[in-house]
Amino acid sequence: MKVIVICFVLVLSNGFSSFLFASNETNIESSNVEDIDNFSKAVVAVREKNYALAADLFYPLAEAGDVDAQFNLSILIRNGLGRPQNFSKALFWAWLSFSGGLEKANAVVEVIIELVPENAHDAIREQVYDFLLEKVNEGNRASLMQLGKYFLEILPNPDYNKSYLCYSIASAFGEEGSKVLRDQVLESVENEKIVEIQDRASVMFETLRRGDKINSLEK
Repeated sequence: MKVIVICFVLVLSNGFSSFLFASNETNIESSNVEDIDNFSKAVVAVREKNYALAADLFYPLAEAGDVDAQFNLSILIRNGLGRPQNFSKALFWAWLSFSGGLEKANAVVEVIIELVPENAHDAIREQVYDFLLEKVNEGNRASLMQLGKYFLEILPNPDYNKSYLCYSIASAFGEEGSKVLRDQVLESVENEKIVEIQDRASVMFETLRRGDKINSLEK
């Protein structure tokens, strides 16, 4: 088994420092070697201060759901490196990275969210939701886990019912860690809603299993 680990520090302006590149530990036997190579090239591009190339390389990886690439892209965009500075887009990518389990991305979120007008936050959250739902419909079951976290930790007020719905479907598909999270969230679900949510989860599971799309997680 071959593993690539890439990690170095980029100290940014305005007092904002971060480990730009999270360790991208990747099992080559189960991953796209081209993606690993592009991540490596992006790291080299940043080291050489060719930020535009780095962003070019990170974008397709981020769009494909790579949380490290999303994290790195958020920092580049927040600082206007390789792309014009755009706090809204930086927040979007940071939230996606956090929803995918990169906990250090939350520190970036806390910095960037202060730079984005509060009246824009909900629209960016909606973009994150749409992105993840699209990934689910493309067959990415891990995005169900991300949606579960989205409803718990990205919304201003946790929606335990929808989080439980997502983790329930993820658990049915056998996503690692989903059962534990499902059972934890269940403790906070409205008791009178449990049967309804479980029935919805069954319908959505079968929909996805057939290869059909879910239009919304709303009732």
